[in-house]
Amino acid sequence: MTPEETRLLIDHLDETLTGTRNAGLDRLLEEDPEAAQEWQYLGLAVEAVKAEGLHAQVASVRAAWKAEDAGLRIAAVPETVPPAKATVHRLYKKYGLRAAACVLIVASSAFLYKYLSVSSQSLYDRYYSTYELNTSRGAGDERPVVKAYDAKDWSAVLSIAGSAKNKDNQAEFLSGIADLQLKKYDDAISHFEQIIAVNTIGGTDYYQDEAEYYLAISWLAMHKVNEAMPILEKIRSDAHHQYHEKVAKMSFFDLRLAQFKENK
Repeated sequence: MTPEETRLLIDHLDETLTGTRNAGLDRLLEEDPEAAQEWQYLGLAVEAVKAEGLHAQVASVRAAWKAEDAGLRIAAVPETVPPAKATVHRLYKKYGLRAAACVLIVASSAFLYKYLSVSSQSLYDRYYSTYELNTSRGAGDERPVVKAYDAKDWSAVLSIAGSAKNKDNQAEFLSGIADLQLKKYDDAISHFEQIIAVNTIGGTDYYQDEAEYYLAISWLAMHKVNEAMPILEKIRSDAHHQYHEKVAKMSFFDLRLAQFKENK
């Protein structure tokens, strides 16, 4: 789904919670399986937030089950119902309610745990990995900034790249990764955005895909899911993007839940 379609679903959720409906979006949910799944995720996120409401639902179901169970014990079997069928009927109702209560308890606990554990920082920790620089040149002609990067000397990377007279996209990108390693997220964002700006002006794509992905990761590190989401949505919708497969495997439910918590 596009970011615009997602925003429409969120607007639809707001309308639903206030008692109004959008017939056009209702049809979209019926005809588009992905939209229906996103709608379900949004609903789950809202339910996860309502922790007290969930516990109240559990208590209500348990109370109903107990009342039903007590009633079944004392109720007489109707004369028109054969004893065997009546027994099956009672067991179905009794254990059906018990199963519903158990499912609701497990679900509410899972949603509450998910809501409490998912954050932009946890998503950053999950999806960030150090960039592995591939080189196909001889050992003698490797650039100093590349040598420093391969040695994981992050301070040297920044020093060498910063003192270069003509800094190119590779030096900018390696500086961005070095800043991520040193938890200088603001500086990392500046490096990645610089690469994207240079490519936009020059009509090039040198380190474009890498810069986009790690820019989104940097925004997660800054606890700004709203900034990361459009970039990740763009990558997920572009099958030719270098990081498409990696982003496609991300849990967008968790990302949207973190976004929901950020915006509440």
